[in-house]
Amino acid sequence: MSIRWKFLILFMTFSLAPLLVVTLVGQRGIVRMGETISGLAKKNRTEIVSKELQQTATDYAKILGREKEVLELTLRIIARDAERFLSEPPKGAAKVYFADDYDNPAKAPKDIVFSHKHIRGAAEEGTEPMVVSFGHQVFLVRPGADWRYVATDIGRLRRLLPLHSEFENQLSDILYWQYVSLESGVHAAYPGHGSYPATYNPQTRPWYILAKKRGELAWSTPYIDASTRQVIMTASMPVRHSDGSFAGVAAIDVLLSEVLQVHELSSQWSTAMRSFLVWSGVKEETGEYGLWVVAQKDYVENAAAWSGAMGVERLASSDVEIMELMEGEIKARQAGYIDMPYFGVDSVWAYGHAGDDLNLILIVPKRIILEQFERVRESLHSMVKKQWLITGVVAIGVILLLILAGLWFAHAMIRPLFVMVEAVKRLAKGDFSARININTGDERDLLAKSFNEMVPQLEDRVQIRKSLEVAKEVQQNLLPQEIPNLRGFDIAAKSVYCDETGGDYFDFFPCEDEDCARFGIVVGDVTGHGVGAALLMATARALIRGLVTRPENLAESLTQVNSLLAADVRDSGRFISLFFLMI
Repeated sequence: MSIRWKFLILFMTFSLAPLLVVTLVGQRGIVRMGETISGLAKKNRTEIVSKELQQTATDYAKILGREKEVLELTLRIIARDAERFLSEPPKGAAKVYFADDYDNPAKAPKDIVFSHKHIRGAAEEGTEPMVVSFGHQVFLVRPGADWRYVATDIGRLRRLLPLHSEFENQLSDILYWQYVSLESGVHAAYPGHGSYPATYNPQTRPWYILAKKRGELAWSTPYIDASTRQVIMTASMPVRHSDGSFAGVAAIDVLLSEVLQVHELSSQWSTAMRSFLVWSGVKEETGEYGLWVVAQKDYVENAAAWSGAMGVERLASSDVEIMELMEGEIKARQAGYIDMPYFGVDSVWAYGHAGDDLNLILIVPKRIILEQFERVRESLHSMVKKQWLITGVVAIGVILLLILAGLWFAHAMIRPLFVMVEAVKRLAKGDFSARININTGDERDLLAKSFNEMVPQLEDRVQIRKSLEVAKEVQQNLLPQEIPNLRGFDIAAKSVYCDETGGDYFDFFPCEDEDCARFGIVVGDVTGHGVGAALLMATARALIRGLVTRPENLAESLTQVNSLLAADVRDSGRFISLFFLMI
């Protein structure tokens, strides 16, 4: 039976038989099946999505925890180097730029660029990329500072520039600003930028006060960046003089939107989803335990003036009992999900531990979860009705169309196969110009493409094989073809390579002078295999034969050979192990 008829029978079996079965079962069976599926889907969908939301919260919480560790390590390195530079005299006298220089194009560094990471302005007022320099810092001096110490401290902090630049290259996705501010009144920030308010004083900022008060690394609550008006969080820690006294504060900023990863989470779930980074613990001011919102989307959208403080809210629900249950699991650093109202809306809360007492909480209204299900259920009912109407018409038409389509499809399938067979036959005869030129729009195109890509590679491999055979013949000719006779000794030598070529080498050096009673034997092995080792072996052979001429100069000659060979292989990592025996 030809393949055309096989295709026709196959089409008839897999297309017409199911259609007849569906027609016989009828609309009642289809509707019953749809209702059953709808009931099961509605029952399980919330649980499935809740588990997915929990996994998302757990995964993003782990990411936040890892990024927090990286940022804290980065800050400790900056603070360590700042302390070291403060204990050393300033070096160099490179030009430095102050905040006013960046606000004046005539005085600004030549490498300033628009940074789309540093967006200036609030959304409702309009935003624009900020002009920054990734090749320079910016220095700000507090009014009234003693310039006897300021100039020295500027020279010291200027040495932090390479470190800042390296961290910017490695952590540009999460780092926003890096800076060190000293008690002497010097403030050095990176990347270099302007737009500082006239009344800006680093020592009155929350990050400076917090680090000085606690005496260790600490994270601030969200606040407004003075230069860009964006909502940021800051990790800061004290910098000390060599005698342990307080010298200032080192700090790094991160955008709050990057901390919450708002865009990624919203695109994955829904814009109605709320994300919160919460701290679980007792608030110092009130002595009250709870989940305190460190970061949330509202902080970004409702940012106030740069000099104002942003209060920390407590995350709560109208269902106090379930809320206390969730707080207990979070306190135990467990991940999970729970059904609980959020501002009167039934929602799913998912939470994951992000390190220390920090946790990421995601809240999605249940209507969002079931909204997609309702649309699917309505589409299912509509589809069932339409299917019942068109089944009768389609059943008649399919029988006729299958016969025509089967014959045509079989012909369309077979014709490219003949083209492929012909190309394979040409290749088998050694015709490397054979190609398959078909355009079927399916996997056969992939097969043809693979064949066309294979032929040049096969031709190259044949050529390489021939070249290696020639190289093998040449290398074998470099080795001694005859074993010299030496009275009193039995000498035998043979080299068999695991590849076509290799780095094994041996040679004999009979003394040419009549009064010389010595006989030299050299054995060497180059690291590696193949052509590279063979080339190094040939080079070593040429050097040894050219330089080792007299037995009394053997050490000097081999030293010269080693020097010349080392110069050739210095950057390759290759070497040759050589043994020279003089009998």
